[in-house]
Amino acid sequence: MKRQLLIFLVVAAFGGANYAQRAVPKFSQYPSKVEKTRVKAINFKKNPDARTMRTRLTAAMSGGVNFAGHYILTGWGCGTGCTNAAIIEARTGDVIWPDQFANIDARYGEGYSDVQLEFKNNSRLLVIHGRPGSRSENVKDRGAGDYYYEWKNNRLYMLKFVAVPTQ
Repeated sequence: MKRQLLIFLVVAAFGGANYAQRAVPKFSQYPSKVEKTRVKAINFKKNPDARTMRTRLTAAMSGGVNFAGHYILTGWGCGTGCTNAAIIEARTGDVIWPDQFANIDARYGEGYSDVQLEFKNNSRLLVIHGRPGSRSENVKDRGAGDYYYEWKNNRLYMLKFVAVPTQ
């Protein structure tokens, strides 16, 4: 009887650990109230780097708020399997350039991710599929996978990383 109990406890412990690794943050866990704010203009004086992407940023404004309640997230290609992105604060027109958005690598397991950025207008959760940008925290050692971030105080905070299984 003791042996059966011991086997049960070992299996339950490993099963629980395996489940905890697979449990990922959900958009509903990071709610944000969506505002009907529209950017009147980008503040180029405060954001001189935004001038280099004037066309992309201006086009993104027409779509309205699409991230974390009052932000506009937009991205553009920078070569094969590469994406750059920025976030526009809809209330002020300020452009935010998170390090994770500089040259996002779309390599995902044995191929490429079709969607590098996953986000919603009513959530502060952002998922990067592949590998975050080259200027972000020490992600080179982690490799490709799903990176879960919370948007808070105009910064991305890493919540979880789930590696892509390789074959």
